[in-house]
Amino acid sequence: MKVRLFPVLCILFLGCSSVEEPGKMASKAKQPPDQEIWNGTIEVTENGLTQSIIKAGHIELYEDTRVTLLDSGVVVDFFNKKGQHASVLTSLAAKIEEKHDIFLATGNVIVISDSGAMLRTERLYWDRKNRQIRSDTLVTMTSAFDSLRGYEFDAKEDLSSWQLKRPTGQTFRQVQK
Repeated sequence: MKVRLFPVLCILFLGCSSVEEPGKMASKAKQPPDQEIWNGTIEVTENGLTQSIIKAGHIELYEDTRVTLLDSGVVVDFFNKKGQHASVLTSLAAKIEEKHDIFLATGNVIVISDSGAMLRTERLYWDRKNRQIRSDTLVTMTSAFDSLRGYEFDAKEDLSSWQLKRPTGQTFRQVQK
């Protein structure tokens, strides 16, 4: 009985599996990066002034898609329009899509401003052109005046101005009605 059951199970499993077209299979296979860097640094400048310095333990560059993957500890130092340090972001990983000018930090994302404000989340987008950061996941924002949690976070890179929807927690600010 055991001998007959095995071939029947094999036929059932094979009958239920789907076969992909060769073109689709090739596109799903991960292509090797065009460049790979360990303990690398990327400096982003604008009009001769440093805008940010991005460091990662491992960087993969894909030239055809203009995508850069960063992992093994990502650190981004942000600088204000005068070239002075403003804040630092750390995360486990990040993805840069140059075509769409998107920077996405993921995994234990923390932003600490030079003024002492701190943001924690699991996913954060950086808009380089507008010098804004935003998150669509749960955020914890801590400052001298606040200890809040909420969603739909939007802020300047240096955390000097920010908005948070559906906040819960404590604030020592006066709230306008």
